Amino acid sequence: MRLFRGGASLIVLVFATVQSAQALDTFPGASGAGRGTSGGRGGAVFIVTNTADTGTGSLRACMEASGARTCVFRTSGTIQLATPIVVSSGDLTVAGQTSPGGIQIRLRPGIAATAAKTPIRIVSSNVFLRHLRVRPGNEAAWDSTRGSRSGIGIEKADTVDPQNIYLDHMSVGYGSDQTMYSFQSGRNITIAYSLFAYPLSPANHDYGPLICSDQHQGDCGKTTLWRNIISSHRWRNPALKSVGCGAQNERVHDVINTLISNPGQFGIMVVDDHPDANNVGTCANVAANIMERGPRSTGPIALINQSDDTAAANKWYAPVGTGGGNDNVLLGSPAIPQCRLTQISPVAPCTETGVAAPIGALSAPILSTATLKSHLMQQVGAFPRDSLDARWIGFVNNVSTAPATNPVYTTSASFPMITGGSPPIDNDNDGMPNSFEQANGLSTTNAADRNNIVPSGTYAGYTWLERYLDERHHTITPP
Repeated sequence: MRLFRGGASLIVLVFATVQSAQALDTFPGASGAGRGTSGGRGGAVFIVTNTADTGTGSLRACMEASGARTCVFRTSGTIQLATPIVVSSGDLTVAGQTSPGGIQIRLRPGIAATAAKTPIRIVSSNVFLRHLRVRPGNEAAWDSTRGSRSGIGIEKADTVDPQNIYLDHMSVGYGSDQTMYSFQSGRNITIAYSLFAYPLSPANHDYGPLICSDQHQGDCGKTTLWRNIISSHRWRNPALKSVGCGAQNERVHDVINTLISNPGQFGIMVVDDHPDANNVGTCANVAANIMERGPRSTGPIALINQSDDTAAANKWYAPVGTGGGNDNVLLGSPAIPQCRLTQISPVAPCTETGVAAPIGALSAPILSTATLKSHLMQQVGAFPRDSLDARWIGFVNNVSTAPATNPVYTTSASFPMITGGSPPIDNDNDGMPNSFEQANGLSTTNAADRNNIVPSGTYAGYTWLERYLDERHHTITPP
């Protein structure tokens, strides 16, 4: 602020440094359909001080609260849930990267089957999750609820269609259905740099991500799967469904720069398995991905697998062998075809062919497939990386060592022990350590300065808390 005095008048000129929130990505470098997610920006801070299921200082207390908020961790370890955490109020950021040693979320052994459901259910909008391990597990007594247990679910609640969701650097596994899902709803979603692995196989149901299930009952929009690893799932690698492309291609799902390792019977499924009078097909862009056969790959694997009763209505872009930068790479023997129908026997090729150009603009940048595998093995999943993720990254590195079958149940030995050091000192509990505040001219006794705006540089327009959280992410993630 500068003051100019002239005669009796006082003129106050205020130079604003606040960048419009609508113009900001979730963080610098965010991509995909969910990049406009602001999460808990500008809101309260909840400090997670313990790994209890409920109560003051628990993760649930933060995630199930209302109002804009950010969950910052001062603890490490495993959170065992007796019931799912349901995010019914959005404007939420969960900063798993602030945990000294990492956070693992699972279902508590011995709970009733009716309680053994998907651990994290998102039924609201504007949610940003980062660096969490979500691993529900399975017990024989829970088999009756297999179809409703995944790692993370995005669901319609009454008339609310969740939108603006960003999942980044997540490790999701030990589900007894699809590893994650969006059900009847979900628009403007990005799933990035995440590891979907170590599936469970009750009734051969070790399935990967399912995007927009039962879509005719809701309002699904675009989901971007960008730079993930999907390892050793039988079906849904991922499964994509939509109600046409949309007037502005806003319903076209993008799978970009993802490594599908050791798939079982089907690769990427572009399907509508709930056909009705309103069926207008599913639209998808599949660009610069790698699919690699392994010991699990005993079925009619194809890059694109279509439902035989609705294939003619689908529209997909999935180039192979064109010599362009968007080409998908198919590895292993026998050679993986570009497209098949999803029936297992007899094996049937698609009669439809993909389109020659992307359906609308691709929603995330392309990394060359020549370096993609090594990049993803180094980068994906929650950090600091634990022993379970490290083991599965080893299977991805040498796919011949990956499992040919997956277990049905978990035991206590299935889950790694997670420990961590001491959290940094934060006198005013604003989510930013004293050392960060002192280095940046902020107060260690004024919690409100977390929401002051960074005036310049890479983080111009973001809050100081957002800057700290993103810098913490880069500190624990390999360069």
